This record gives sequence, C-alpha cells and structure tokens, in this order.
Amino acid sequence: MLIWVCALHCEAKPLIDFYRLKKSADRGTYDTYQRDQISCIVSGMGQRNMAQAIDWAANQFSSSTVSCWINLGVAGDKSLAIGSTVLASRVSQIDLSGQTDWLETSSPLAHRFIAKAVTSLQREQTDYDSDSLYDMEAFAFIHSTRQYAPAERCQSIKIISDNSDNPPHRNKARISQLIADNIPAITDYAAQLHQLR
Repeated sequence: MLIWVCALHCEAKPLIDFYRLKKSADRGTYDTYQRDQISCIVSGMGQRNMAQAIDWAANQFSSSTVSCWINLGVAGDKSLAIGSTVLASRVSQIDLSGQTDWLETSSPLAHRFIAKAVTSLQREQTDYDSDSLYDMEAFAFIHSTRQYAPAERCQSIKIISDNSDNPPHRNKARISQLIADNIPAITDYAAQLHQLR
C-alpha cells in the first residue's frame, strides 16, 4: 500500500484528483481518501498532528502490507524558485528550547528533484536558512513512519511556496496549483517507490 500524508487538504487535493480517491465513509479521526492500494490522509498542521496521524493510519492499515509512506506539502526556502520540487535529503527539528535533532534520509531511486535538508519548526518562520527548507511536519513524518516501514520507503517531498522574495500566504488554491503543477513527476516517483521489492 502507498500512503500519502499531507498536513492540509489543499496539499492533498492534487493527489485526490490525480488518483481519483474517494473520501472514506468511515467517520474516523482524520480525513482519509482511498482507492485500490493508495490512501491519502490529511493530518493537520504541526509535528504532533503528523505523528498522531501516522500512528492512527498504521493502526487502520495494519492488515495491509504498507509498501511506502510519502509526505507531500509546501515549504519555504531562502532562494529556491517558487514551485521547485525538493526531496528531503535530511530532516531536522528545532524545539522550543532551541535543541536540534536530525535524521538522515536517502532515496533508493534516481530522481530529478532537488535534494536538500528540511528543518521542521514549531511555527512559520521567514528568517530563512540557506542550507535548509522550512516546514512544520517533515521531521515528525520521517521519525514516525520509520516505526512502520524501512527508512528508504519513507520519503518527504516539498514544493517551494515561499522564499526571500515571496512571503508565505494562505491561498489554498495557489498551494493546490503549485503541487498540481508537479504531480506527474511526484506520482511517477511514488509509483517506482511503491513497486520496489
């Protein structure tokens, strides 16, 4: 099974449309969209929501063989162009006390994405670091999914939505479009990852 986890519905919408996923009739804790061996869960923003959604999903799909997990969402970067697609090469978190934890990631597949570190923060920030993207969920996603699948089958893909010249804003249609513009390459990568044995 291929499980996508997005923080926001507007991030999930391009996946729902591409795969023609249907909302689960089961009134569960999280909005879940499914078809065949593909599911997409909307976790809500932040690391706690992401970690809880993954534990919930792992329990829901415990009877299935989970081949891979992919986190798809938007992130900010100092200089990358809006709409750039990034595959996390390393994830880290900075907690409220300033403590940093990190995890290395690696892709078992060749890809055309930009590979760059992602730092998950407790809140939105625009004081960008040149070495890392900023998001709010990637670290919790990678940390949590590794309990349920091999590390190479747990990947985080981010689309650049803001940078030093373009401040973040909450236009849901724009976020969906940025992701939709990159859906062919993203879903092709996911299909190859899902087929690996």
